[in-house]
Amino acid sequence: MVSLARENLLHEKSKIVLSVGGVVLAVFLIFATTGIYFGIVTVVENMVLKAGADLWVTSQGASGSLHSPSLLNSRIGEELKRINGVKEVAPLIRRPIATNVNGEKLLISINGFDTASGLGGPWKVVKGTAIPGKGDAIVDRVLAKNKGMDIGGVINLEGKQFKVVGISDETFTLISYMVFVTMEDARSFMPVDLTNFFLVNANSPAEIAGVKTAIESAFPAVSVSTSQQNAAEAKTETVGGFLPIVLVISAIGVLVGILVVGLLVYTMTIEKSREYGVVRAIGAPNFYLYKIVLFQALTISVLGFVIGAAISPPLISFMQYLVPEFVSVMTPKVILWVFFLFVATGLVASFIPARRLSRIDPAVVFKGQ
Repeated sequence: MVSLARENLLHEKSKIVLSVGGVVLAVFLIFATTGIYFGIVTVVENMVLKAGADLWVTSQGASGSLHSPSLLNSRIGEELKRINGVKEVAPLIRRPIATNVNGEKLLISINGFDTASGLGGPWKVVKGTAIPGKGDAIVDRVLAKNKGMDIGGVINLEGKQFKVVGISDETFTLISYMVFVTMEDARSFMPVDLTNFFLVNANSPAEIAGVKTAIESAFPAVSVSTSQQNAAEAKTETVGGFLPIVLVISAIGVLVGILVVGLLVYTMTIEKSREYGVVRAIGAPNFYLYKIVLFQALTISVLGFVIGAAISPPLISFMQYLVPEFVSVMTPKVILWVFFLFVATGLVASFIPARRLSRIDPAVVFKGQ
């Protein structure tokens, strides 16, 4: 069975190359689109999870995302420090502003954090320092590349000049660029005595739940959530509507793979009708023929997946180099899911020539002799 299937596959090498190429393209399409989704998810979740806090204190119903505004009185911070079990409290300002950067109007997310504790600061700095001083800024890598910024340069934010001292990565959300400054500098972008969030750390993991309950009792007008809860809310707010688009594009990729593999195997079945007739004539059941076709379909699908999975990371990296805004992340979990997806593609594609197989007449062997 395997030798016959291998012979069929190697008979028309050009067709096999084109078909595997179609599967490779479908695999890359799925990796690229799902990668964009998971790239945005990674940034949004990191905005919360990498802030370094056990608990987030926000306005009622708000989260830590840029799409969920929160305003709190700055004096709450001092009162939070007096709650039993609280180890440290740090304010955090995250305010989106539309400003001209080198002649282009861009949406910038001002991130003012407490440099003493480091809570809420940049989680991945690829160049320069991670702690800005007064009048300094750490800018997003995509923004820096697009605008030709580097360490020692200057960025203008609503008429205020900041010296670039660091460049961060994974801080671009497709619609805005994150810029990190000191809490003192960020207050100039906010109304007096207001901040967006308070980040709270408990004395120990065992005390987090108790501290959360104590804060909720002391401040009934605010929301308190763990970093994991807040990250989940921020993810839903930011990318919840984007997932159906990714699923549709991925479904198109899978459909392309099924059609490419199915049509190739169907063509091979027609061309090899005489060989299949010989197999039928010597008593092989239909199930045996189906196994040959299934082996062929799975071989093409898995080979296409392996090549697609191998070339996708460098291709995506090259695309990110050409287009810095292209945010895409390939995770081991996604790779595994796509593998099973294309195994299923081979299974489905093998049904396309099934009807043709069942109609092959063993007498075809004796025709034309």
